[in-house]
Amino acid sequence: MDAPVPPEPFAEPPLKRRDLLVGIGFSCVNAAAHLVWNPITLYWQYVVTTLVFVSLLGFWLSKEWRRLDLFITRFYCAAVIVDVFAEGLLQPWHHCTFDNLMCTGRMFLVFFVAWLLVYPLERWWMGRKTA
Repeated sequence: MDAPVPPEPFAEPPLKRRDLLVGIGFSCVNAAAHLVWNPITLYWQYVVTTLVFVSLLGFWLSKEWRRLDLFITRFYCAAVIVDVFAEGLLQPWHHCTFDNLMCTGRMFLVFFVAWLLVYPLERWWMGRKTA
């Protein structure tokens, strides 16, 4: 008689840690961009720093794209890139660092809640598509 093989404990983590860490990293870079823009006064400096931050985030996302399992993480990272680009170019007319940092925090909270709530649905949907 064959003994049943017990399932491996924690064969797959319940939540994707890499996705969360990338989301946290993108939020930190977004916050850092707002802090860098705070003392700037000349428009060309906004444009240059915006391009640097957008290039950095774009490169990072292109390196992580295949490793990210969740659509919500990919969507959030793309939204952060668009936000940094728009905020950087509009910074002279929308220069309120505290409000911008609060907006960055709210964006991350929405991502985190969606990451927690949508994760089971996305896993179910992807499992259904492959079956």
